[in-house]
Amino acid sequence: MHKIIVLAWRNLFRNKRRTLITMSAIAFGLALLVVSSAMGDGGHNQMIRYGVANQAGHLVVQGEGFQKERKVEILVPDTAEVVATAKRLAPDAKVVQRVFFDGLLTSPRSAVGVAMVGVEAGPEAEVGDLDTKIVEGRYLTDEDSQGIIIGTLLAEALEVAPGDKVVLMTQQNGDIQNVLFRVTGLFKTGMAELDGFYAHVPLKKAQEAFSLGTEVNQVSLHLPDPDDTDALALRLREALASASISAEVLPWQEALPELYEFILLDDGGMYVLILIIAIVVAFGILNTVLMSVLERTHELGVMLSLGMTPWQVAAMILTEAVLLGLISIVVGSGVGGLMAWPLIVNGIDVSEMVAGQGAVGAAGVPMDMMLYGELSAVKVVVFARITFGLTLLAALYPTWKAARLHPVEAIHHH
Repeated sequence: MHKIIVLAWRNLFRNKRRTLITMSAIAFGLALLVVSSAMGDGGHNQMIRYGVANQAGHLVVQGEGFQKERKVEILVPDTAEVVATAKRLAPDAKVVQRVFFDGLLTSPRSAVGVAMVGVEAGPEAEVGDLDTKIVEGRYLTDEDSQGIIIGTLLAEALEVAPGDKVVLMTQQNGDIQNVLFRVTGLFKTGMAELDGFYAHVPLKKAQEAFSLGTEVNQVSLHLPDPDDTDALALRLREALASASISAEVLPWQEALPELYEFILLDDGGMYVLILIIAIVVAFGILNTVLMSVLERTHELGVMLSLGMTPWQVAAMILTEAVLLGLISIVVGSGVGGLMAWPLIVNGIDVSEMVAGQGAVGAAGVPMDMMLYGELSAVKVVVFARITFGLTLLAALYPTWKAARLHPVEAIHHH
């Protein structure tokens, strides 16, 4: 076996130019996958963190039917018991309560339809980051009874500033009612649909406006380890069922289906890229190994005549492919890691790429203009295995062809 490896190594570099071109193509393809994966995962995880923090949670409990209809009157049954159960099952989790509603927000000069969320100021600031987006005024506090924070674009449309009064026109039981708020702060996420049509108000004010008592639309759980989500969901469903509380218990993938579907679709683009690179790599390897066999047909015939078995010839050809693949994936993984490292540490500013278009985002979830890559060691290993597997697969036909050579015919081959 040692002699076969030595022969394979020598043969591999007999045509250095062709071998190096093939290795470069394989390594570059693998490096491209590593970098693309790092940037894709970074963007996806950033959007997931924002969506989980501000719009749902790793796990949410909602009234039955709320996910589909999003009506303010669909409440979590026995909210206090649900909150207590959630804290008992996940003592390290942060639990927040929210009320979702919409209406027409008016000022003396304009009116705009908005989506609003009633929040507990302190707990909400611990899990979300909207309080860090305040550019004028301040975020809500637990003492605010009529405060409201709105986006900068909404403030421009209403022509209001911190300290000004606005009135929300909404319906309750078919009757129009007006709710007075005072603007405490303006936020800017960079995403038009949030900055122009979104607002936070105190939870108690929202509950009073819609006569909800102490009930809410959503109890949101934010976990230290997101990997605990599925196990906790099962335990929480069982606990609520035992307490005869009928409610929806949803992981973030079900609570934010549009975001989850966007990420799956975007990942699909990665699979297309993998397929394209796989085809290029496979044809490159096939061409290199097959040409090597054809060019050495006479030589292989001599080896067979001198006592080398067809299986030893096949093993030599296959070993050449193995060496080609191993060197390529080591180089490709290293180059890919080096290319991804600055993106992971320093990030990339995408603001110029989307100049005039606002923030990049999907399903109402914005993405920061500074995009940081996140490299998954598991994915690098998977990509390397795929590349190595393709190398062996593409080498099977040339190997089979070499093993079927007839010594006399091969010797007289020109």
